[in-house]
Amino acid sequence: MDSRSTAWNATSGWGEIAVKMSLVVSSVLFGMLGLASAASAQSGGTRPECRGVKNMRACSCALNNGGSITADPHRPGKIKWNAAPRRTPAHMAFMNCTNRSGRGS
Repeated sequence: MDSRSTAWNATSGWGEIAVKMSLVVSSVLFGMLGLASAASAQSGGTRPECRGVKNMRACSCALNNGGSITADPHRPGKIKWNAAPRRTPAHMAFMNCTNRSGRGS
Protein backbone atom coordinates (compact mmCIF):
# COMPACT_ATOMS: atom_id res chain seq x y z
CA MET A 1 0.00 0.00 0.00
CA ASP A 2 1.32 3.43 -0.92
CA SER A 3 1.87 5.85 1.96
CA ARG A 4 0.03 8.63 0.09
CA SER A 5 -3.28 6.78 0.21
CA THR A 6 -3.52 6.41 3.99
CA ALA A 7 -6.23 8.14 5.99
CA TRP A 8 -3.66 10.34 7.74
CA ASN A 9 -2.36 11.79 4.50
CA ALA A 10 -5.86 12.29 3.15
CA THR A 11 -6.78 14.47 6.10
CA SER A 12 -3.50 16.36 5.98
CA GLY A 13 -4.57 17.74 2.61
CA TRP A 14 -7.67 19.15 4.29
CA GLY A 15 -5.49 20.53 7.06
CA GLU A 16 -3.41 22.43 4.56
CA ILE A 17 -6.55 23.82 2.97
CA ALA A 18 -7.88 24.81 6.40
CA VAL A 19 -4.64 26.62 7.25
CA LYS A 20 -4.65 28.47 3.94
CA MET A 21 -8.30 29.42 4.35
CA SER A 22 -7.69 30.68 7.89
CA LEU A 23 -4.82 32.83 6.60
CA VAL A 24 -7.03 34.24 3.86
CA VAL A 25 -9.90 34.92 6.25
CA SER A 26 -7.63 36.53 8.85
CA SER A 27 -5.97 38.78 6.24
CA VAL A 28 -9.40 39.85 4.96
CA LEU A 29 -10.56 40.61 8.51
CA PHE A 30 -7.43 42.62 9.28
CA GLY A 31 -7.89 44.50 6.01
CA MET A 32 -11.46 45.33 6.95
CA LEU A 33 -10.28 46.45 10.37
CA GLY A 34 -7.83 48.80 8.72
CA LEU A 35 -10.55 50.24 6.51
CA ALA A 36 -12.83 50.68 9.51
CA SER A 37 -10.16 52.56 11.43
CA ALA A 38 -9.46 54.77 8.42
CA ALA A 39 -13.18 55.46 8.10
CA SER A 40 -13.46 56.39 11.76
CA ALA A 41 -10.52 58.76 11.38
CA GLN A 42 -12.24 60.40 8.42
CA SER A 43 -15.58 60.64 10.22
CA GLY A 44 -14.36 62.88 12.99
CA GLY A 45 -11.35 61.31 14.68
CA THR A 46 -7.93 62.89 14.92
CA ARG A 47 -6.49 63.84 11.56
CA PRO A 48 -2.93 62.74 10.82
CA GLU A 49 -1.86 66.33 10.15
CA CYS A 50 -2.71 67.20 13.75
CA ARG A 51 -0.42 64.69 15.42
CA GLY A 52 2.02 66.44 17.71
CA VAL A 53 -0.29 69.41 18.30
CA LYS A 54 -1.26 70.13 21.89
CA ASN A 55 -5.02 70.01 21.23
CA MET A 56 -5.39 67.41 18.49
CA ARG A 57 -9.20 67.31 18.60
CA ALA A 58 -9.58 71.08 18.15
CA CYS A 59 -7.03 70.97 15.31
CA SER A 60 -9.01 68.21 13.60
CA CYS A 61 -12.25 70.11 14.08
CA ALA A 62 -10.69 73.21 12.57
CA LEU A 63 -9.37 71.36 9.52
CA ASN A 64 -12.69 69.55 9.01
CA ASN A 65 -14.57 72.86 9.12
CA GLY A 66 -12.64 75.23 6.88
CA GLY A 67 -9.54 75.88 8.98
CA SER A 68 -5.93 75.66 7.87
CA ILE A 69 -2.62 74.34 9.10
CA THR A 70 0.74 76.08 8.57
CA ALA A 71 4.31 75.91 9.76
CA ASP A 72 4.91 77.95 12.90
CA PRO A 73 7.59 80.56 12.07
CA HIS A 74 8.44 81.09 15.75
CA ARG A 75 8.98 77.38 16.52
CA PRO A 76 10.98 75.57 13.82
CA GLY A 77 9.62 72.11 13.05
CA LYS A 78 6.24 72.82 14.70
CA ILE A 79 2.90 73.51 13.11
CA LYS A 80 -0.03 75.71 14.05
CA TRP A 81 -3.66 75.47 13.08
CA ASN A 82 -6.17 78.23 12.48
CA ALA A 83 -9.93 77.93 12.67
CA ALA A 84 -12.24 79.45 10.09
CA PRO A 85 -12.92 83.20 10.44
CA ARG A 86 -15.30 84.16 13.24
CA ARG A 87 -18.96 84.89 12.59
CA THR A 88 -19.08 82.40 9.72
CA PRO A 89 -21.02 79.15 9.50
CA ALA A 90 -17.73 77.26 9.27
CA HIS A 91 -16.59 78.77 12.58
CA MET A 92 -19.89 77.80 14.21
CA ALA A 93 -19.39 74.23 12.94
CA PHE A 94 -15.87 74.30 14.43
CA MET A 95 -17.22 75.49 17.79
CA ASN A 96 -19.92 72.81 17.79
CA CYS A 97 -17.32 70.17 16.97
CA THR A 98 -15.00 71.21 19.80
CA ASN A 99 -17.86 71.49 22.30
CA ARG A 100 -19.02 67.96 21.45
CA SER A 101 -15.51 66.66 21.97
CA GLY A 102 -15.59 67.75 25.61
CA ARG A 103 -18.59 65.52 26.33
CA GLY A 104 -16.96 62.41 24.92
CA SER A 105 -19.32 62.02 21.97
